[in-house]
Amino acid sequence: MRPLALLAGASLPLLVVAVACDDATKPPFQPTAAPSATSRATATVATTPTATSTPPPAEAPGLEGFRQFAAGIEQAVAAADGRLFAERARTSSETCSGTEELGPCAGKPAGTGLEGVWRGLWRSDAVDLAPPAEIAASFESFVADALGGESDTFGAGDALLYALASSQQGAFGGAEAFYAVVTAIAPSDAGPERRIQVYQFTFDGELWRLLGVIEAGVLFEEWLSGDCADCYEQWERWEGTA
Repeated sequence: MRPLALLAGASLPLLVVAVACDDATKPPFQPTAAPSATSRATATVATTPTATSTPPPAEAPGLEGFRQFAAGIEQAVAAADGRLFAERARTSSETCSGTEELGPCAGKPAGTGLEGVWRGLWRSDAVDLAPPAEIAASFESFVADALGGESDTFGAGDALLYALASSQQGAFGGAEAFYAVVTAIAPSDAGPERRIQVYQFTFDGELWRLLGVIEAGVLFEEWLSGDCADCYEQWERWEGTA
């Protein structure tokens, strides 16, 4: 499994971030709270199909298949609608041993059961499990709070699907990982700043499933540059399916 590399610099609930000063020169590593061999993963659909529901269109694997699926992510950004992420969530489970000092089990008694979508900060060991509905709500807030009147070298401040990427080993484990990189300029105490949300998907043989979400602070450029060996092996600007 490729190490999870996440960045301290944004705030997440219930996380303990421990990043030593000399870690900046070290390769990313997998936090102790990352999916273990005993973790179980299940597909979670947030809405219950009704008799009038239509089945989703057939989906294809690989980067070409992910490009086709990503058109739905672009639509979700345009509509500030996070339901796609909740509906496609593949949740993971952890049972706490009571000895964890980092990750979602930190400070929790032995036997505590946790379930959700992996969420972490790029290049740190800060990671937690968030309910699919919380992932969807976070996406909607990220899009809604974007400062469209601002701009920088990466473009306007509006939220947009900026790039797609892939790697043989994902930040949150699983089979070959595919990433949708969403970015926007957001308000902060220090003034407008660019941020990213990177959504890691995997193909389960039938559908694309959301495995985890990466957030980032000042190292967001690694995901927007197309030149980060620790992040991905293939990267391309999003141009739609054409």
